[in-house]
Amino acid sequence: MTTEGAAAKPSWQTRAITALLASRGQKRMLGSAEGVQAAVQKRDRRVKEVRAPAFLRKTATVTRDDLDGWPVFRITPTAGPTDVSVVFLHGGGFFAEIVRPHWSFVRELSAAIPAQVVVPIYPLIPHGSAANMVATTAAIVTRTIEQCGSGKTVVMGNSAGGLLALAAAHAVRDQGGPQPSRVVLISAWIDATLSDPALAALEQVDPLHQRPGMAEIARLYADGLDLRDPRISPLFGAIEGLPPLTVFSGTHEMVLADARALTSRAEAAGVPVDYHEGPGLPHNYALMPSPEGRAARKIIVDACRTPRHGRPAVTADRRNSSC
Repeated sequence: MTTEGAAAKPSWQTRAITALLASRGQKRMLGSAEGVQAAVQKRDRRVKEVRAPAFLRKTATVTRDDLDGWPVFRITPTAGPTDVSVVFLHGGGFFAEIVRPHWSFVRELSAAIPAQVVVPIYPLIPHGSAANMVATTAAIVTRTIEQCGSGKTVVMGNSAGGLLALAAAHAVRDQGGPQPSRVVLISAWIDATLSDPALAALEQVDPLHQRPGMAEIARLYADGLDLRDPRISPLFGAIEGLPPLTVFSGTHEMVLADARALTSRAEAAGVPVDYHEGPGLPHNYALMPSPEGRAARKIIVDACRTPRHGRPAVTADRRNSSC
């Protein structure tokens, strides 16, 4: 386990961003099932078609290749061929659509690795649920592996997108085909049962989340399945046979319990895991425009360049292929 900045307080940038996010009322909305239902209804009244923002086209080619009715965007840097592909699943609690900071992260990954980044736009609750969402995500991962190779394909997600990323990795493994080279989980929510005893204390320091609303999201996402089903709570799925894991969590977020439990299980099962814990840092700190976020993203970029057998997938003198 790596603990970043154990002796330091979060930077002023992180504190300012966290305060801004907290001021938007998400924690209040997650205080009850009714709050989540009202947010979903408000979202559906304003629903718009998702389009990749224009700023991506300054440094990349953007194409769309749908699967099972999902828009699937591919962002490929124009500076030269790529040797890595990243399937990125955005966060938002399964009730919020992809937002500009996610796209900015995609742009950074595409240019810095460099990589083709595949961005599925999955349906939101209650219009999508675990059974079909995991199956389609696994199909997208498998298709990407077929195009780029198992040693060159990373599956990544933040928050609820991390749940979907890990659940899809389970499904791909269980299908017996080629595996991704790595799974990167950023503040991933992977235990929808919310049963860890540590959550009571973590809820007090997390500025964005509460259990009642998260429980309602889990209920809608499960759509009748048991909450311990690995498609809903991949923490409880078999971990043997998964690719190497890179995991990020701050100590001021409820999913810290999930990250620590997954890391312990991976270490016990002999699955390589690279765990980074940020003292005092909030949910999704790795995506923030802050010193802590920039440091985390450098680790993520380096991890994506490294296939399962440990050698860099992209080097300065070997960028002669394209996924």
